[in-house]
Amino acid sequence: MQKYTRILYFLSLALSLTSLYVLEKGGKEIYPFFSWKLFTNPSGSENFEEQYRIYTVKGKDTVRIPCQRTALYDENNVALIIGFYGRKIDKNEDREANIRKLNTFMKSYKPTDRHLILFKESYKPWDLGKPAFTIQKTFVSTL
Repeated sequence: MQKYTRILYFLSLALSLTSLYVLEKGGKEIYPFFSWKLFTNPSGSENFEEQYRIYTVKGKDTVRIPCQRTALYDENNVALIIGFYGRKIDKNEDREANIRKLNTFMKSYKPTDRHLILFKESYKPWDLGKPAFTIQKTFVSTL
């Protein structure tokens, strides 16, 4: 294994630089180790996962607002900010102030979306891809 370490190092460096270039040009990340997502947030290491998501009302239906890259934020930052404030709102930690802060963030992230709703999504990562996979949505707050 030691003889491959040097090759793996340079391969990883090349893929990271390629990923950086593609991201700068507006593309999607092609190398998952570029931002260390697999080490910092390995979904599946836990038996149960909870994430906070923002939905909007379109007609008579709720539609989840996806975490997408913008000029100010990347997908990871959007998910982390929503999760940070969502957890505080859900646990009633200075609820009104955190609702205001999350609403202010959402106005800078998606200024056209109104009637925003915060949900907590719960699921079992080990069931992902199975026919019985379900996501439990729990209402947390309106923004």
